[in-house]
Amino acid sequence: MAEEDQMGERPAMDAAMDTMPPMERPPMPPMEGANMKRSSVEMPPEAVARLMQPSQEIGAVLLARIANMAPEELRMIDSAITPAVADVLMKLLPELQQIISQVGGQRQEAPAQTEMGALSGM
Repeated sequence: MAEEDQMGERPAMDAAMDTMPPMERPPMPPMEGANMKRSSVEMPPEAVARLMQPSQEIGAVLLARIANMAPEELRMIDSAITPAVADVLMKLLPELQQIISQVGGQRQEAPAQTEMGALSGM
């Protein structure tokens, strides 16, 4: 909620606010300007382009997590992620594009495993 003190506990005022009936609470402070602006609007195009580049470290973490998933979990992911959702996820995590490409290459080498989707080679 608010800042925590050194011991990780909430200040007494915040704790009192939780127990105070809603009608007795002080009014909320003005919230003008509290909404975050889109960072791409404020960033130069070069910075946005760098931001959207895949990270090798994040890719390695994602690959390790996928490798530790059970086959039924991979099947659930394959059945739940539609091509449209995959496009949006790849915008959020461009590292997924590289992983999907790697897995796709593995599937072409071993076409006998066709029961799972894009992550079947994991």
